[in-house]
Amino acid sequence: MTLGEDYQETVPGRLYTIVPETPDRAAAPRAFIDTHVHLMTVALYSWFNPSKAPTFEGPWDPLFLAGDYTAESLTEELAGSKASVVGAVHIQANADDPVAEVAEVQHMSERSGLPVMIVAGGDLSAPNIEATLEAEAEYANVRGFRQNLNMHTHPLYQYVDKPYMDDPNWLRGLGLLKRHEMSFDMQLYPTQFMRAAEVIDEHPDTLFIINHAGMWADRNLEGWRLWKNGLIELGKRDNCVIKISGLPSMDHYWTVESIKPAIYTVLDVFGAERTMFASNFPVDKLHCSLADLVHAYERCVEDLSRSERDALFVNNARRYYRF
Repeated sequence: MTLGEDYQETVPGRLYTIVPETPDRAAAPRAFIDTHVHLMTVALYSWFNPSKAPTFEGPWDPLFLAGDYTAESLTEELAGSKASVVGAVHIQANADDPVAEVAEVQHMSERSGLPVMIVAGGDLSAPNIEATLEAEAEYANVRGFRQNLNMHTHPLYQYVDKPYMDDPNWLRGLGLLKRHEMSFDMQLYPTQFMRAAEVIDEHPDTLFIINHAGMWADRNLEGWRLWKNGLIELGKRDNCVIKISGLPSMDHYWTVESIKPAIYTVLDVFGAERTMFASNFPVDKLHCSLADLVHAYERCVEDLSRSERDALFVNNARRYYRF
């Protein structure tokens, strides 16, 4: 099987688990606020083309072929399944003009009728960051900001080549988010968790939302310990919450059983009250359908109470992204 071969398809056996699902649970409806999606009008992203450097996510050819990914695209993913998307959070995707990206997603939300909150982008270390933030904050659905921080020794995992968290200009820009009531979506690797904890402590009035379950990239014992122990440290901070997302990007041939340990570790550290589920679509569409992913999340937490499950799928999103 080549990466992307199962694009948009259900993979037999992926949802298999030893204890069968009860008929009542299998038929139960599931509302879902997807807290990590990239709604893209691709003309806004000069990097979105086949010359894009390869990453751990695998070849993006199906995404390039598919083109724009809209609010309607997202809702159509769950057509015919027991789940339904009742809201979404667009996460910036490094548009050439971050304000134009915000404007386009605001329009998508209004046109489609799907409530879409927006996590805007830009460079917090840039001299004009105050003007960028002010322009983005003018849009009604803007709730937060993200700038990728991921640094790694392996080129497939390297996002940026600058340790932003050690840059005084970047830290000054981060401090401006409070003025605009923006949270910060924090995407980084476990090797960066200790510095992240210091940054979070220095900004007690800003909500930090860890992306992709902390991106457990190094799948060896040392990497697992670094990820787990780092999550425990981050979890001590009241102004820090987390999203369980991006798991298929790290585990291309995932199953219910293979993603359970990561989900349970996150829940053990942050609890159901500070955790949200998300898809990372359309990126993770390279390795699963949205219906399969939501179903797998349901199976992994089926022993939790109804209120805890509702918190993970809907209510925490409403709270932290202020729907």
